[in-house]
Amino acid sequence: MSTEKDVINFLDSFLVSEIAKEKNNLYFVTSDTTVEGTLQELARRKILSVPVLDKKTNQFCGIVSVSDIVVAIVFNPCFAKLSNGGCLDKLTRKDMEEIIERSVLKNSVVDVIGVTEEGKNLWTFDESESLSKLAEYFAQGVHRALITRKSGGPCLISQTDCARFIHSKIKASKSSAVKKILDADLNSLGYVKGTDVVTVKDTETALHGFRRLLQWHSFRDWNLAALPVVDSKTGKIVGNLSESDLRGMNENRLLDLLFVIPMYMKTFYGIMGTPLTVTTNTTFKDAVDKLIEAKVHRLWVVDADEKPVGAFSLSDIISQFTPFSWSHMEECKHDES
Repeated sequence: MSTEKDVINFLDSFLVSEIAKEKNNLYFVTSDTTVEGTLQELARRKILSVPVLDKKTNQFCGIVSVSDIVVAIVFNPCFAKLSNGGCLDKLTRKDMEEIIERSVLKNSVVDVIGVTEEGKNLWTFDESESLSKLAEYFAQGVHRALITRKSGGPCLISQTDCARFIHSKIKASKSSAVKKILDADLNSLGYVKGTDVVTVKDTETALHGFRRLLQWHSFRDWNLAALPVVDSKTGKIVGNLSESDLRGMNENRLLDLLFVIPMYMKTFYGIMGTPLTVTTNTTFKDAVDKLIEAKVHRLWVVDADEKPVGAFSLSDIISQFTPFSWSHMEECKHDES
């Protein structure tokens, strides 16, 4: 007979090596690479983090993520005049030159390693370990881990890799408990937050949007690395602002952060893309299928008025198949109150 244990122990029979064997050896940047150069590489390779090799010691000195770089850029003192709502048309030419001169873009990438809490740690696993152990870290918000391998060099495994692996295995599961999860809707599984969803308006600047995102960037409260962009008049979701939208940033584009979000997105992509959404009644299975097939990191849960009421992310997929679950955390918070 299938039980809830079949769900949270679903990954016990798999090893990390089943994902690691498909991964290439580490790509890295060296310690003399600039922040701007690193952003260009992240954009070119469509990745969110990269190890940094110290050229003097020939040892890895850490992993820098787009989160570290975004924090270093948008909270840099060069934007001090804009902390109280200033905008581009109030800046003098001298102000603009000072913003560019004092930015971190020309600094060594080493300067921004560990700016975020996750960046201060390096989670390492061996390929022989159980995948469930790695998945539990991913479920709690860790985005990547270094994997050691017997043959070949080390590699990085991300939340995306783990979620894709789960997606490939759950369809073949004969467990009735797993099927129950797959058939449950997002509302019943705790992915609807209602008014607790943190948003940014389409009339706000990209700088304010990134700052709001990172001010809420804690494992307990909001660990999505993105915010839904909403219409300032109707509250309907019209876009998505994520940390990855800063990849490719350079000195020529730095002042674009002072544009309102739709304009900022157009300078980078030519258009502000339509956000991918699901409803409160969407099943877990359908949400997973949509997220994996679209190759994105999250879907926004919307109500009948197309207003965001929750989110469904890669870590949500993983957490359902480990002892740790964000929805369980919410239940505990309600019980405490």
